[in-house]
Amino acid sequence: MTTDAEYPPDAYTPGGVLWWELTVSPAAEKQPFGQTSRLAAWLWFNKEVGSQFTMNELRGALGKDIDGRSEHLNRRLRELRENGWVIRSQRDGGRKLRHDEYCIDKFGARYWLKEERRQHRKAAPSARVRRLVFERDGHRCVLCGVGARESYPGESDTNARLTIGHRIPQERLRSRAAADDLDNWHTECARCNELARDQMPDPHRYDEVLGSVLRIGRSQGR
Repeated sequence: MTTDAEYPPDAYTPGGVLWWELTVSPAAEKQPFGQTSRLAAWLWFNKEVGSQFTMNELRGALGKDIDGRSEHLNRRLRELRENGWVIRSQRDGGRKLRHDEYCIDKFGARYWLKEERRQHRKAAPSARVRRLVFERDGHRCVLCGVGARESYPGESDTNARLTIGHRIPQERLRSRAAADDLDNWHTECARCNELARDQMPDPHRYDEVLGSVLRIGRSQGR
C-alpha cells in the first residue's frame, strides 16, 4: 500500500485514520463503516480519471473483509453510479477492458462524506423522473440507439447499461439563467457518457427556437 506521506490531509478522518482503513463509523460508535464508502475513498485518492482497477486490487488494498462476490461489487458500483460516478466494465462497452477490469470515467460525490452524499441525492433525478424519461425514450440511448441490456453492434460480449443524463449540463443552464425540467433529461448508455457530451454544443431550447420563429414571422410580415 502507498505510504501515508503521499496522501493529502483530506484523505484522513478527524481521528487521523485513512478513510478506506476505517472500520467503525466516526458518526456512530460500534456501527460499521460501509464498504461502499471505503471503496469510494480508496478510488478517489488512489486512482485518476481514465485509470482501471480490479476486484483483486480492491481486496489487496482494502482487506479480505471486502466481499469479492460479483453481485456485491456490482451493487456497490451501482451505488456510486447513482451518486454521479461513471464506471465502465467490459459489458458496458469497454472493449479494451478484461472481464474483471473496471475503468473510472468520472468521479462523482465523495460517498464517504454523508453530507456530500445527501446533497448529491437532493439534486439527482427521482425514481419517477427516471421512469418517465426511460418510457419517453423507449428505453434506448438517444445518442447511439442501443437498448437496455442489448449488445453493441459487432460486440456480442457487451451488455448496454442505461441511465439518464442532461442534454444541457446544469452548470450551463445556470449560466444562461434557464431552469431545469423533464425535457432536459434524456436516456443514454454508459458509453455515451457525460465526458463526451461536455465537448458538444448546447442543443437549442424550445423557448429560444420559438423566439427566433416569431421574429422571422414579424419581419416577413412587414
